[in-house]
Amino acid sequence: MTHATDVTGELLKAVSRSFYLTIRFLPEEMRPGVALGYMLARATDSVADNSSSSLDERAEVLRRMAIVINGAATDEEKQDLLEILRVKMADSLHHKAESTLLCEFGACLRALETFDEAQKSHIRKVLDTIIRGQLWDLTAFAERDTVQDDEETRRYTYSVAGCVGEFWTDLGYTTMGARFCDESRREVMTLAGVRYGQGLQLINILRDMEEDAARGRRYLCSAPHKWLNRAESYMNDGIDYSRRLGTFKLRFASILPAIIGKKTIQLLRSVPLGQGKVKIKRSAVYGGMIQALWMSLFKRSTADA
Repeated sequence: MTHATDVTGELLKAVSRSFYLTIRFLPEEMRPGVALGYMLARATDSVADNSSSSLDERAEVLRRMAIVINGAATDEEKQDLLEILRVKMADSLHHKAESTLLCEFGACLRALETFDEAQKSHIRKVLDTIIRGQLWDLTAFAERDTVQDDEETRRYTYSVAGCVGEFWTDLGYTTMGARFCDESRREVMTLAGVRYGQGLQLINILRDMEEDAARGRRYLCSAPHKWLNRAESYMNDGIDYSRRLGTFKLRFASILPAIIGKKTIQLLRSVPLGQGKVKIKRSAVYGGMIQALWMSLFKRSTADA
């Protein structure tokens, strides 16, 4: 049977070279589940962002994808969806790898069935949450151009990114047990993983404010600098989370986005927020990798606060 590593390979590398490199550092136990979860999420994201289709069409396809991923569709419903993805959605995408991914969505579904029930449940749960966030993003801004309150921002950042930190933690404990992290810290690690994911999404929001506003999307309705401070706090949570993981490979794969995130925050503090997009230099990325390598050498003790 097809497994996740058979589906991803070169396709994952083509869709996201940076994430492909991160995947290679993960322990073997976690790699297939994380890879397949990413590919499924990238497929739904390609549908949500497909501007060649109407909002209603994209929303309907996303709902169908959620049902199929959850294993609640009939064979006929599944085949109908795969046909729509191949013929309508894939053909209208400009990115060849994303188009190929939608054509290979059936292979991803077959790969999902090769996982044990616990891992399958984790993958389905995170995809269900992500798709609900994508549907909210499609429908909410059809009627207005800004979030209603800070709680809506919090819910959105959880549904598209915070839930990924939760998924990562659940999958780690399921596949690696105490080698992932001490079981006594599971609740604390789960919460830190959620904040870590939300912080990364907040950085994306703060970096893209001008571009999003031009598209009629404002994800913040209160002072941006308040959210910038929160994002930095969440990056610190991410670094602490990463340093407590049980293997060097886990720590390195987990900590690098937080280090890059903090460097991005430094740039955001140097410019007026919402007036132009910042991007860290390649040299800063390499410097971050060296810093991540050094910090990953030593695991933080469970006894530390």
